Amino acid sequence: MGSCDDSLSLWSRPKELFHNRLEIESVRVRDSIKLDANHLLVVYKQEEGHIERRVVEGPTVFIPSAHEWLHEFTWHGSHPNDPSRFTPKGNIFQQLCRVPSQFYYNVRDVRTKNDTLITVKLMLFYELVDVNTMLNLTHDPIADMINAVSSDIVSLASQRTYEVFLQDTAYLGALESYPQLTSRAERIGYRISKVVYRGYQAPQRLQATHDEAIQSRVHLKLMSESEEQTQALEEFKLRREKERIKLKHEMEQKLQDHTQEMQKLTQDWVLEEERLVYQSALKLEAEELEAKLEVEKKEHQLKAAHLESLRELGVDMTRYLVARQPQFGPEKEVIVGAPTSTIPSNHSSTI
Repeated sequence: MGSCDDSLSLWSRPKELFHNRLEIESVRVRDSIKLDANHLLVVYKQEEGHIERRVVEGPTVFIPSAHEWLHEFTWHGSHPNDPSRFTPKGNIFQQLCRVPSQFYYNVRDVRTKNDTLITVKLMLFYELVDVNTMLNLTHDPIADMINAVSSDIVSLASQRTYEVFLQDTAYLGALESYPQLTSRAERIGYRISKVVYRGYQAPQRLQATHDEAIQSRVHLKLMSESEEQTQALEEFKLRREKERIKLKHEMEQKLQDHTQEMQKLTQDWVLEEERLVYQSALKLEAEELEAKLEVEKKEHQLKAAHLESLRELGVDMTRYLVARQPQFGPEKEVIVGAPTSTIPSNHSSTI
């Protein structure tokens, strides 16, 4: 309530009073401010000729006093029809959110080393770290981030041709590629957690030419890959055929070696058998010869004994042995007589 003497009064609960226009200049009713978690208000208060600033953090319900007012943030905001385009004073608010957030931004009219104009599409992830630093050093942190990232992109593109820029885009997703953005954000109380490269956009004529070149390269690459696959298939067939021929030769060689080994074993077995048969025959012949010799020896011994007995009987051995010769024949009769002094004259022997 504003009084006519320029004093202010504030009640935070329901109150009934009479509006006396001689004493009361104006009466206003305002809603309390409800703060959610991770939200805050920047409150200013004029007291004893100076102004104090304080930060009210949620969750809470805030009711300003009679001499307090809220800081109103006026930042760049995204265009309603194009979220990647920002306009000054496009985002006006009083409750500041401390939750990590992100925004899309397209850096337009970026000129490469060979004077090609392109648009680089990015997405920035940021987080508020220090509220007081942000309040002291900037009135629009979004504008500062936009300007810093634009400067980094322009610096990167000016060092590369259009073809090199398109082929080597991995560096656009690394924070090391944005030194001005990270340093400026740190200076104003923010931290950049990540920058995502979302692609690029070129003029329609250049894009059409580039698309045709891409289609041609893709077609040639597909033809090359198809030819490589065909050649690889042929090489695979030849390698397999070579392996089969080698395996066949090895099998034939093993079969031949086995056959030769079997023939050698058979021949050795036959020779061994012949040797054993020959040795058995020799042994048998030797035994037969020995037996024959033994028989002849016995016969000779018997004959010698017989002759000895005849000699002892007084038979004339010379005449006896001559009469035993074959020329006399079996039909001949030999009369062997003893000396007259030994054998009587009327005694005769027929052999």
